Amino acid sequence: MQRKGGLTVGDKCTTIAAVVLVIFGSLMVSSAEMGNAAGNTAYLTSVIVRQVAYALIGLLAYFIFVNMKIYRLRIFFYYPFYILILALLLACRAFGQINGAYAWISLPGGVTIQPSEFAKAYMIVLAGKMLGVNRHEDNLKYFKWYMGMTLLYFLIIFRYQSDFGSAIVLFIICYCMMLIPQYRELRKWQAVMFLLMFGVIILAFIVMSPPFTELLKAHSDNYMVGRFLAAADPFLYQYDNGYHLIMSMVSFANGGWLGLGYGNSIHKYMNFPNPSNDFILPVIVEELGIVGFIVLVVAYGCMLYPVYRYSRKTTRTASKVVLMGVFTYFICHFILNVGGVSGIIPLTGVPLLLISSGGSSMVASLMALGAGQAEMMRNAEAGK
Repeated sequence: MQRKGGLTVGDKCTTIAAVVLVIFGSLMVSSAEMGNAAGNTAYLTSVIVRQVAYALIGLLAYFIFVNMKIYRLRIFFYYPFYILILALLLACRAFGQINGAYAWISLPGGVTIQPSEFAKAYMIVLAGKMLGVNRHEDNLKYFKWYMGMTLLYFLIIFRYQSDFGSAIVLFIICYCMMLIPQYRELRKWQAVMFLLMFGVIILAFIVMSPPFTELLKAHSDNYMVGRFLAAADPFLYQYDNGYHLIMSMVSFANGGWLGLGYGNSIHKYMNFPNPSNDFILPVIVEELGIVGFIVLVVAYGCMLYPVYRYSRKTTRTASKVVLMGVFTYFICHFILNVGGVSGIIPLTGVPLLLISSGGSSMVASLMALGAGQAEMMRNAEAGK
């Protein structure tokens, strides 16, 4: 940990890797958006300026959260923010549908806010306070409250906003954090949750199996079912749900080991609906090759390994919960995005954090990472 003038920049490895990823992401968004710009220099300039602005705001939020030590706040200070995010989630419906979901609030100047991204970061910070109380009379009470608050957010995002990807990510993050506290009062609940988790994993394999996909073909016109079928065999739906997935695979093959060079992707011009967001990885691999993807993975590893190491090392439950929440947040987005565009799992539409375009995901993920850094500092100073 580095301190300068009474302020800290957090863990050196995590901070440097996060800054590198933000800069790299901004460069790749600029390249990917050339496909949408179609020679419109003014549009491309506005995209670059907006992405740089989001990056700077996100990094500022990161350093603020590293230093503000929000874990010192009493729990009742957290509840107004839950209500605020809840109101924003409900308000999204009034701004209409974008990319099949009612997940954004539109502001003047073409700026949009996605409250579900801030819900993820907030629930990570809240988990440290509610699941880390370590008081026998409150452990089960706060556990149930946190579970209920999670389910309410999940249902609103999934059903009301029709944003399947964000709902699943939020649920996985919160579910994993609820399994971490080792309190006697929670053992029965956690045992049931473990059984349910393994059941869902088995069900996922069944759903992706050929016999089940044959049954689903009768409902291929459904948007979500179509994504499952496309992941199982995109070439059966090459002119429908599988088209963008096939083009993603072609981009991977086209890039080879070293890529075509920065800015030289061909498929970003016509074959991806969101080349700077959901499908930014095919653009990266086509331009920078498999080597570029390996560098990206190494950067993610350098950023997240200290978070994981501290989560295993600390004996403080609240810190362990927050750090594992942050780790799960980034890993979940990475797996769902990379797995989706490579055809391993169905597309979920979640961004590649710190790389894809989108101010909400950039700022919210860096806020969460900063909160995790604050917990790492807290334990380093206490020697735990």
